[in-house]
Formats: sequence, structure tokens, C-alpha cells
Amino acid sequence: MKGRLRATRIALGAVLATATFAGVAQASPSPTTTSTAKVDCVVYDEAAAKCTVTGVVYAITQIGDTTYIGGAFAAVNGEPRANLAAVRADGSLDPIWTPSTDGTVYALAASADGSKVYVGGSFAAVDGQPRRLAAVTADTGALVGGWTTTTSNNTVRALAADTTGRLYVGGSFSRIGGRAIARLAAVDQATGAVDAAFAPQPNNTVRALGLTDDGTRLYAGGSFSTMGGLPRPGAAELTPAGATTAFAPTEGGVAISLDVSPTGRLFFGTTNNRTWAYDPTVSSLPLYRVRTSGDVQAILATADEVYIGGHFSGFPEAHLDRLHIGSFLAANGTPTAWNPGANGSYGVWAFGLTDGPPLPGSLDALSVGGDFTRTAGAARRGYARFPF
Repeated sequence: MKGRLRATRIALGAVLATATFAGVAQASPSPTTTSTAKVDCVVYDEAAAKCTVTGVVYAITQIGDTTYIGGAFAAVNGEPRANLAAVRADGSLDPIWTPSTDGTVYALAASADGSKVYVGGSFAAVDGQPRRLAAVTADTGALVGGWTTTTSNNTVRALAADTTGRLYVGGSFSRIGGRAIARLAAVDQATGAVDAAFAPQPNNTVRALGLTDDGTRLYAGGSFSTMGGLPRPGAAELTPAGATTAFAPTEGGVAISLDVSPTGRLFFGTTNNRTWAYDPTVSSLPLYRVRTSGDVQAILATADEVYIGGHFSGFPEAHLDRLHIGSFLAANGTPTAWNPGANGSYGVWAFGLTDGPPLPGSLDALSVGGDFTRTAGAARRGYARFPF
């Protein structure tokens, strides 16, 4: 993800330190949301006048001023939408983009040319056609003709598209495009053709993927312990050719979320309730780590600030409450003052940066997806935007 500001790189050294909490910094997003489309309730309790089971947004991607969301839901704003929907710049539901899946969408990515949206998850069909991985058009959501590459035997959990026409696919699958390439693969964005030479073969599930801005490094996070035959417990760095690099994080664990800042700094969240910060160009030792009271399921890193969402209630070492959503400074892990809060069973599952008026081309809002029904004190079921 690209940040709003590209700060000069700051080398913090390669010594692990718990993030310091001397004062609370000022956060950049607004503490209130804008009005936007809402994911409908799956189960509504009339007596309590609230959702008891709501649809969940697990994935967000952006093309121009349109935000695409994927997850497990049946309707948005009262209109049928089977696990996929598009939200326009004014916050309204796009009436034309209507692809559907028969199961949960866990991953979305946009093609480099802005013409396609790639969809991955636990579904078996898209618009009635057998697919576990699919490419649909950005304008109507129709399946892209001739793009029929799919995975076998399990779920697609993560997608990452670079600017040169390559799509990386991660998950728990055992085959892709008829080839025995398991859990992490690369395909051509235009045709879906599988790169047979790219086969790092992690020994367990890949749950998250991230790219440097120049596309020269791919980062994978998950429950694997080896990548390319080398020990890489939970996180690994690869070249576009699929070679595992010398970067070998010394601290971490099973990774469930990951992002790369515009400065090339790597952040990943693990099942031991830690978010780790690394500068892979400097060292395999972490710069710092931030502890939360539960899992961090989503990360979005800008040059200055790192947004986290998940199943947590605060930063315990800083003695700060942060229900399911918060942020910290990219430089040193200091929590910011941004504290909108989000309810729900697991809270926040996805982030995105949203373009829109009045400054075309600017990143003017933080998009948030999850199983919440309220955030920042407002009714915002499943999806919300915080303007900058």
C-alpha cells in the first residue's frame, strides 16, 4: 500500500526494543466517519433493534475512486450482493458491479492497468462458473474472458498485484492452473498463465502478502516454518523469481497480517499478540514490536503511521484502550491518539486507502472493513471511511 506522505527513511538501528510510550502522538485520520454503504444484517434482533449476526468484510481494494469489498454477506444497502460489492466515491453502492460467489471472499487485488479485480477465497464458483480464483472486470464485475486459472483443494487467502503485470497468490491450495505449486504462486495478470519457475513451496498456509513499491521484493506471512527449503518461521522475503532472500526475521511467530510501508519497512502481526517492525534492507533483527491485547488481523502502513485492526481491546503496555482499531507511529511504535473504536465479535479485518473528490488522485480516506455494526459512535455496518 502507498502512504499519503513519503517521508525520508529513518534508520532506527537493528536493536530490538519495546516501543516506548512517552506521550501520545496526534493521529492523522478524522476520529469520525463519513456516511457510506452498509453491509446488511444477516440476523436482526427486532426486540433489541440491533444486528445479532452481521455480514463481514474481509478484503478491500481500490481502483480510481471506486472501493471494492469482499467477504461473507448477502446484501448491501438492501440490494442483493453475494460476497462482493463496489462502493462509489460518494459512499453509495455501485448499482452496476454485481459479481457473485458461492462462498467467502478473503482476498482482493486490483490489476496494474485498473481494468480487473482479482478475487480469492473459499468459494467454488463465481457467477456460476467453477472458480476458486477469478478475474472480473472493474466496470461491471463480469468474468474476464479467457482468464480461467484457478486453484485446487483449498482456500486462497492473499493476493498481491505488482505494477509490471504479475499477480501473487497465497493460501492453502495444493495446485494452481493444473500445476503442483502449493500455497504461493505467481500468475500473469492479463492471461492468468502460471509462472512455473516461481515455486517457493512454503510448507504451510500463506495468510498475507505484501510488496515493496518497486515490486522487487515480495513478503509472505503465515503458519509456514520453511520457504524455499530455508527456515523462515512465519515470515519470508522473496524475489520476483521466487527465490527466498537472506532476510530471516529473528523474532515473530505465526503471521496473520502484513503490510509494507512506502519506505520499505515491513510490519506483520502474529498470533502472540505482537506486531513486529523490520527494515529488511538493514537487518534480520526487529526494530521494535508493539503489543496488543489480542490478534492484529489487518495492517495498513503509510510512511508515517501504521493502522491496525483486529480482535483486541488496547495497547496494554501503554495502558491505552483501543477497541478493535488503532494506530502507532511508523518510526518507533508509539500509539497515536486516534481512537474511533469498533464493536463486533472480531472487529476489523481489512484496510484500504480510498481516492475520491475533491482531490482526484489523492488518498483522502482510510477504508475499514470487518464484522462491526458501529464505529466512531456511528452505525457503520461492515464498512466505514475515515477522511484525512
